[in-house]
Amino acid sequence: MRRGGPPTLPVDAASVPAFSRVERGPRGLRLVAAPAPAGAADDDGPALRLRAAAPVAVRDALVVAGGKLVLATAAGVAYSLSVPQMQVIHDRRPPGLDLAAGAPLANAGLLRAEDGWRAVVLPSLGDVAAGLGPGPVAIRADGRRIAAAVDGGVEEWDLGTPDPVARHEGAPAALCYAGDGTLLAASGARAGAPGAEPGDGSPIVSLSGASSAPRAVARHEDGSISVWEAGVADPVGSWPSPLPAAGAPALSPDGTLVALGTPAGDEPVACLARAEDGAIVRAVAGARTLAPSPAEDGGVVGGDWGCAWLTPLEEDA
Repeated sequence: MRRGGPPTLPVDAASVPAFSRVERGPRGLRLVAAPAPAGAADDDGPALRLRAAAPVAVRDALVVAGGKLVLATAAGVAYSLSVPQMQVIHDRRPPGLDLAAGAPLANAGLLRAEDGWRAVVLPSLGDVAAGLGPGPVAIRADGRRIAAAVDGGVEEWDLGTPDPVARHEGAPAALCYAGDGTLLAASGARAGAPGAEPGDGSPIVSLSGASSAPRAVARHEDGSISVWEAGVADPVGSWPSPLPAAGAPALSPDGTLVALGTPAGDEPVACLARAEDGAIVRAVAGARTLAPSPAEDGGVVGGDWGCAWLTPLEEDA
């Protein structure tokens, strides 16, 4: 673990089109107009601009701590970055690090490495709870509760307590907390209460919850996407992924938009799609990740070129 990082990356603060691509211009990094992708919505998101950027390549990024920090990952490394300055505060390189999950409303997250999952505090990325096992695991939006698969079931802990506060039967493929604190588990093709009967269809392989709505988004083994409401048996939306080889999806704070990216692959692209039908409202060619802020004041976009903060156009620099 080390403190500090590379200098900031110059950005062009011009308006960012809803459908754009990454390029280097005379004023710095910029997002310029690109053709609308297949499946684009008739309406798009609010006008945005680039506020600041860090020249650290990333393949995934999450906005945590109520919009004050970014937890980003690349091959073998995790970064904590300040918002909106986008300066690297700390990085950490546990052997085999390959995945991360964040607590949208708290300075906390989860990292997976060769020795399994661990809970960390941001921005230092120091351990809060290690030895959480191979997963699946989940952290609640407020960062105060963790769930993990243990001995054929799922156990929940409140941080700082030595014993589980709850145990559920079943061995889910994925876990997450919805924005109302409900724990959801993947059982076959269904996301619901832990231990529920599995749903028919392509199995769910990842789950992520909204920060302020009782919703979760799932990616299925066949690449399709489904959106679930806590306590509702059937998905509120289900559609084929618009991106090939998409990574784990995420939700906007209110659960109405799905963020999709391409952590791997030769043609990176990231987008925001409507939860109910998958229509794309924003896309960035050349980006691997695009994630809204839980404060609803912008978001992070990143790729092989670096990691940048997008903010509403009307804000002062």
